[in-house]
Amino acid sequence: GYRDTPVGEILPVYLQGPETSPHKSHPAGYRLTRAGGLEPWLRLRSVQADEASRLDEIPEFLIWNTVSGIKPGASLLAELDVGAHDDESGAWPGLVSQRFGRGRTMALMVGDFWRWSMRRPTTETDDLAQSWRQIARWLTSDVPRAVQLEITPPNDALQPHRVTLRDSAYMPLDNGRVELVVIEPNGQRVELLALPDSERRGQYVADHWSYQDGGYRCEVSATGPDGEILEDVVSGWTAQPSAAEFAQVKANIGLLEQLADASGGEVIELTQLDSWIASLPTRRVPVTEVRIEPLWHQPWLIALAIGCLCFEWGMRRWKGLA
Repeated sequence: GYRDTPVGEILPVYLQGPETSPHKSHPAGYRLTRAGGLEPWLRLRSVQADEASRLDEIPEFLIWNTVSGIKPGASLLAELDVGAHDDESGAWPGLVSQRFGRGRTMALMVGDFWRWSMRRPTTETDDLAQSWRQIARWLTSDVPRAVQLEITPPNDALQPHRVTLRDSAYMPLDNGRVELVVIEPNGQRVELLALPDSERRGQYVADHWSYQDGGYRCEVSATGPDGEILEDVVSGWTAQPSAAEFAQVKANIGLLEQLADASGGEVIELTQLDSWIASLPTRRVPVTEVRIEPLWHQPWLIALAIGCLCFEWGMRRWKGLA
């Protein structure tokens, strides 16, 4: 009855119609497919031989459901081997997953999966409980959080931080307050206030100048429009601004032409260097250098002062003055 409902839309399999009975009670063996065996969250042993032995210990299940097919883009992770019972034979989908929106969905066609834990050979380990924990963690690992911190690598010396706020229904949250504390490599704390993005709702942007080499720690605290304190997020990044000049070894012709146009110069090709040097004596100097030197430090001025002193003394002696 879920085929034409939102539940049937998000499932990774096509459900059968009400005219057929999808419930089956034949014994079915549960085994991982090649794609399922490559998923680390479906593995419970670190050694391949121990993993194969674990799968052999899984008992047959008596309650399982059939589906019409697997949706395009879905992954078949486990199959149900039903052998030959009446009109059912071969392998049927047992565990199927797919990407849906910004999350994941999964369909487990086994109804008595608890039988795996009830019939385990030892009570020291519970593979079913561990498997459920890993499946739940995988399903929810990419779910959007109430506060998300996205650090965009800088194209220049500015290091932007993009923070996304969402409400309890995972909708964009406006009129919030986002504060960032950046701890620089030397231990100095820099407090920033993220401002709302003018293009995207629920997103706040702050810029930080990463002028030191090393690791940066970023702590984000956010509050909603009603004063509700949202979760704190901690992240970080590394920066090496001292290596920016070595990021590109070829000449930046565009920047050189821009500097030449702004300063009244020109960009000279390497093959034109000799002719440009030969034309320097006849070129008009575009910039006149102004030099300021003290007049008293000139030798000719000292000689002139001494000459004037001697002339005055001679004139006084000739006229008989003191």
